[in-house]
Amino acid sequence: MQAQFDGIPVPCYVWHCSDGTFTLERANRAAFEMTGERLSAFIGRPVTDVFPDRPEIAGDLERVRTTGEAVQRELGYATGADGVQRRLHVSFVSIGDDRILAHTEDVTALRVSEERLRAVLATVESGLMAIDDTGRVVDVNPAALEILGIPRERLVGDAGWWELISLRDMNGDPLAQDETSPGARAMMRGETTRDVQQQITRPDGAMVAISANYSPLRTGANGEVGGVVVSLTDITEARRLQDRLAHLALHDPLTGLPNRLLFQERLQQALQRPQRDRVAVFLLGLDRFRAVNDTHGHEAGDNVLIEVSTRLHQVLDVAEPLARMGGDEFAVLAECADEREAADLAARLSRTFRAPLQTGSQITASIGIAIEEPGHDAADLIQGADAAVERVKARGGNTFEIFDRAMEGRLRDRLRTEDGLRRAILKDELRLVYQPIVQLDPQRTVALEALVRWQHPEEGLLAPGRFLPVAEQDAQLISDIGRWVLRRACIESRLFPEGIRISVNVAARELGEEGFPERIADTLASTGTSPERIGLEITETTLMEGGDAAIGGLEQLSQHGMYISLDDFGTGYSSLTRLARLPLNAIKLDRGFVARYTGERDRRIIEAAVSIGRAADLNVVAEGVETEDQLELLRASGCGFVQGYLLGRPSPPEQVLQQLASAPT
Repeated sequence: MQAQFDGIPVPCYVWHCSDGTFTLERANRAAFEMTGERLSAFIGRPVTDVFPDRPEIAGDLERVRTTGEAVQRELGYATGADGVQRRLHVSFVSIGDDRILAHTEDVTALRVSEERLRAVLATVESGLMAIDDTGRVVDVNPAALEILGIPRERLVGDAGWWELISLRDMNGDPLAQDETSPGARAMMRGETTRDVQQQITRPDGAMVAISANYSPLRTGANGEVGGVVVSLTDITEARRLQDRLAHLALHDPLTGLPNRLLFQERLQQALQRPQRDRVAVFLLGLDRFRAVNDTHGHEAGDNVLIEVSTRLHQVLDVAEPLARMGGDEFAVLAECADEREAADLAARLSRTFRAPLQTGSQITASIGIAIEEPGHDAADLIQGADAAVERVKARGGNTFEIFDRAMEGRLRDRLRTEDGLRRAILKDELRLVYQPIVQLDPQRTVALEALVRWQHPEEGLLAPGRFLPVAEQDAQLISDIGRWVLRRACIESRLFPEGIRISVNVAARELGEEGFPERIADTLASTGTSPERIGLEITETTLMEGGDAAIGGLEQLSQHGMYISLDDFGTGYSSLTRLARLPLNAIKLDRGFVARYTGERDRRIIEAAVSIGRAADLNVVAEGVETEDQLELLRASGCGFVQGYLLGRPSPPEQVLQQLASAPT
């Protein structure tokens, strides 16, 4: 009997109950080896002598005797002659005849490993939770406690932990705790679910957005799933920034109104509604607005646009949304039963311009109206309203006109402009001017942006706003202009010092052309220009329209050493994930970021935009810098490069060379 008992490899003890007192009846060899010969002195002694300072053990023995249920306990115990403190896991099991077997397992090494692991997990930035198959939290690291806002003692062991934080999806709907939930799929099917975006409400009332990964916890010898590991990341600030960027992508940064992209989307939705009146588009172009900018500066012009948007809002119903289409043009979407109703709304809009603005300016507007006809789509309505605006402006402005099929004058003008541009390319009437891009530390010109002008034989030097919008509607024409600009920039780059890069703008239709990268490479080769000498500037909207094919072409050019910049950053929609995978060297913050700077909130937005670029390891260029205050703000925000009238206006090559020669070195 004793020989069989000694053959058990783990320490075992037999306790016998007589007259309500438990005494240590025997122990096996493994118990003596662990405890030492001093164990002999305790054989036959009551439990109160063996464990004078552990009355709970006597309670455990009594519980097993009276209920027949096994009881487990973990305790610290000094074993052997060396008195080393160990952690022992003890199981008490009834073996009949008022005898109870206590067998122990030395878990000291396991607990040391657990403590080491817990110390490592405490340094992990992501929150980690281990949940058993009953749904109870069995372990959690400090990062998870901070995210959830719940003390460890309240969280561990609680099967209803998810109710403490009101776990919901990103729409705010409660999550179903059934077989479809990510945790259940990990537990029941062994599936890993990643990047589950959810919301919680912490006990302190704070709303937190999280990204969670649910992975099966395999604990059995054969890999059985015994629980779930949940990793948590607080994405609250990232979501807020993403929402802000998404808002900027669909709204004008100056006025806060919906932009052209959002207006077109709402117009298409209106046309698809079955029960409605006729859809009408009202385009408002401010008359002689350029004079405000030329006379009082861009800041005054911006103030005019803000006040105009406020006035228009005040006279429109909620069902008549207002948008800023760009420049000095606004748009209103409405439903009108007939032309009389449309004229009434146009008159109401016109009345908002009767009183002088707070700036003292007297502004009027040319209003073009296009009312839906059978077969009209969104583009037809916008084009029709645009043609009506042009006709009103040609008549002196400050009135409205409803587009009809007889109104072809503007279209003929557009054709004349297109024909004139084609002749301008053949007759070499196009010109390039250059605006410096300046590094702040140390302050020096590192690049020049090439900007196209048209030396019209009758109208003089025309700014791009007079002809590029027309050219961009014709794929071949804008491509021909793009080819001319790139070739001329390559040739004229030899005029400038070797260390200065020339940046060329790329239109959406160019970027989408088949063979675009090859065309760029051929132009560089034929002019003997190094790829490092030329940079390309692509707007966010252009990149969105070009899709993956456009990105692939840019990657080819980037691999050959060409510098790629994302222009007008903040006016399109660039998710952080997408920004990181684009073949970019720099982002150029749209001038609206700088132009509308008025206080702390705008400063934080600028700093956030700069941080996005720097986090993606990109150079950040701020456009539209016109004052020393703006320059110092950008310098303090960590922006590395700037561009704007304060640093230099677009100028012919010979004038730029003089400026470079006179700049301090």
